[in-house]
Amino acid sequence: MLSRAAREADFIKRMILAQGRPVQSIERGNQRRTYRQSIELPIAVEIAGLPAPVYGTLINISETGCRLRSLILIDRDRDVSFELKRPGNSALRLRGKVVSRSTPPAGGGYEYGVTFKMTNSEREALNKEIQELQRREAAARADLRPATIGTTATANAKQRRGSVRTLVGFPVRFRIPGRPAITAEANDVSTGGLRLITEEKLELGTMVELRFTLPNSVLWVYPAAEERTEITPFGPRRIRIPDNRRPFEEMIVHGRVVSRFAPNRDREVYGVQFTDIDGYQREEVARFTHAVQLAKLRSAE
Repeated sequence: MLSRAAREADFIKRMILAQGRPVQSIERGNQRRTYRQSIELPIAVEIAGLPAPVYGTLINISETGCRLRSLILIDRDRDVSFELKRPGNSALRLRGKVVSRSTPPAGGGYEYGVTFKMTNSEREALNKEIQELQRREAAARADLRPATIGTTATANAKQRRGSVRTLVGFPVRFRIPGRPAITAEANDVSTGGLRLITEEKLELGTMVELRFTLPNSVLWVYPAAEERTEITPFGPRRIRIPDNRRPFEEMIVHGRVVSRFAPNRDREVYGVQFTDIDGYQREEVARFTHAVQLAKLRSAE
C-alpha cells in the first residue's frame, strides 16, 4: 500500500500532466513523451448523453490527448468527440474521455484534459496533422492574422444547423461598407450566424458589420459565482464556480448575407453568416443559447 507522501506525489504528477506541462522534479527522467502543440481553435464538442454540441476552444493537442476550454460544465469521465478541421482535407474526428477539470485563475469557464481513444492509423493521421500545424505556425509568424479565419466561412457554410439557435430577439446595428449604420432587429442567433430583420433591401452576398449585445435577462438560470469545497482523495479542496451571470459585452462581428426569408410585418428578413467570429465570441454565444435552453426546460417543469 502506498504511503501518503507517495500518493500525494502521484496525484500532483497526474495534475501536472493534465495541465499539459512536463513533470520535472517529481520523478527523474519522467518527461512528457509526446509533443503538445499550442493552438487556439474554436470547436464543437459532442458529449455522450447531450442532444446538442457544446462550443469551446481547443488550447493544445498531442497524439495522446488535448486540453480545451469551455463555459459549459462537463462531467469527468464523460466520452467526448470533436472534429479537427484540416484545410484541403477532410476533418479528423477525435474521440476521447474527460480526465480532468479545472477553473483558470482568470476569466470564466472551465479547462478540461481529454485523453484520446483511437486506432494506430488514426493516431498516425493526427501526428501528421500536428506536424502540419507546426509548419503552418512557423510560416505564419510573419503574418499575425490567425490561419483559422480564412476557413471559418467555408466550414460554417456547409453546416446543417449543427449549432443551437434561439429565437430570442434583440436590437442590432449593422453597417455596409461605405454606408452609415442602420438600427435593426436580430434573432435566431447561433455561433454560425443570425437572422437579421430590417426595412433595408440587401443583396445576397452583401458583407455587413454587426454590433449587438446579447440579452442578459436569461442569465438568472446559472448559479451564482462562489467558492465551495470539493472532496478529493487527499481531503477537501476549495474550487471556484465561474461567474456565468456576468453581463454580456457588445460584440462586433462581420458577416455575409447568405439567404432571404419571407417578409415579417413589411420588413425584410435575411440569414447572415458570421465570417470572423473568434473563440471567445463563440463561447459567449454558447453561454447565451445554453441559458435560453435551460430557461425553457425550467419553465416546462
